[in-house]
Amino acid sequence: MESFLKQITLSLDQTLDDYVLNHELCMLAKISQNTHKFWKNTICAQFSGSRTLFLRRGTLPSKYAHFEAQCSSLKGLVLANAFCAFCGGLANSHLVASNGSKLGQILVIRKIGIFKFVDLNAFYERLGLPKDAKIYIEKCRFFSPTPFERRIKLTPTLCLGYY
Repeated sequence: MESFLKQITLSLDQTLDDYVLNHELCMLAKISQNTHKFWKNTICAQFSGSRTLFLRRGTLPSKYAHFEAQCSSLKGLVLANAFCAFCGGLANSHLVASNGSKLGQILVIRKIGIFKFVDLNAFYERLGLPKDAKIYIEKCRFFSPTPFERRIKLTPTLCLGYY
């Protein structure tokens, strides 16, 4: 029996440059969100611990390929939940301005339908960090004094460590 579904797990810091949001594509094409399970040679991806599905550009069946151009660009973006996990278990509430978090002012947060994304490339660029830097965000009081730990103060209470 031929396998139809080719599914990969994205690393938490992998941007979605080469993907489209399955939900958005299915809404545009007016098809079920489970249709991808029956497509040959289509590559599906998702972040660990997430149910949100992404389809690799250029692998869609020709019948639906023209919808790729109508889908939102995900260049530089990661799913907000993946960003929080990547940063060392940051609480999702830090991305909501109404909770009094100032971290949302530093990040470029983009919503596509019901999905929330963080522009990881813009965040790294703003902080002057190389794209391959490993980061973690936590309360500043938990950091060792400089120069033992490289850090950037993001908000009055949150710091970003990197290596």
